Amino acid sequence: MGIIDSTLASGSLIDVSVPLHSELPPWPGDTPPEIEQVASRERDGYELRRLAASLHWGTHVDAPSHFSPQGWSIDEIPLKVLMGTVLVVEFPQLSQITARDLQEHPVAGYRRVFIKTKNSQFWQEHPLRFHTEFTALTADAAWNLVEQGVQLVGIDYASVDLFEASDLPVHRILYQHNVVGVENLNLSRVEPGEYEMICLPVNIRGAEGAFARVVLVKE
Repeated sequence: MGIIDSTLASGSLIDVSVPLHSELPPWPGDTPPEIEQVASRERDGYELRRLAASLHWGTHVDAPSHFSPQGWSIDEIPLKVLMGTVLVVEFPQLSQITARDLQEHPVAGYRRVFIKTKNSQFWQEHPLRFHTEFTALTADAAWNLVEQGVQLVGIDYASVDLFEASDLPVHRILYQHNVVGVENLNLSRVEPGEYEMICLPVNIRGAEGAFARVVLVKE
């Protein structure tokens, strides 16, 4: 039995990905996604669907090349960055997360950090709608993560930057230092603490982003 098999066999699995479906809202201004059935078993003898959407819709990985010309594209991100131990930290009341807030949850020694906020409650709504008041990071928080050697940062909504941050400083700071972003996680069933993480984006050559299935393993 290999390392991954042993880990999976001894722990519980938590899927923190958001399923893609036609009611899942895109970022405001993005072209609305389309999932179209183009063949059916009744008519054609098989099922076939076509997907047209931004690669930053739903749970997705932001490659550093999203902002940095020297950064990894999706197919260049080392698998060792996308798999391994992750620390989940929670800020249930904050509207923005600063460097001072991060100091209350030391992440030194962790290469991967997921940030859980009140955003995760949004995924429980029916129907879903886009919330512009989501919690995200400030620029000094991004610098704090870079300085502590974090290589992957995930958050439980559509952006690591605040909605009103039109210049996207957090994206620029993280990705210029080849820190990988994971956005639109659903951490509503996840308690703070240490997990093993498997985060595998679709392997699209040269792409700056890609849909991803993200799973946590708790031993």
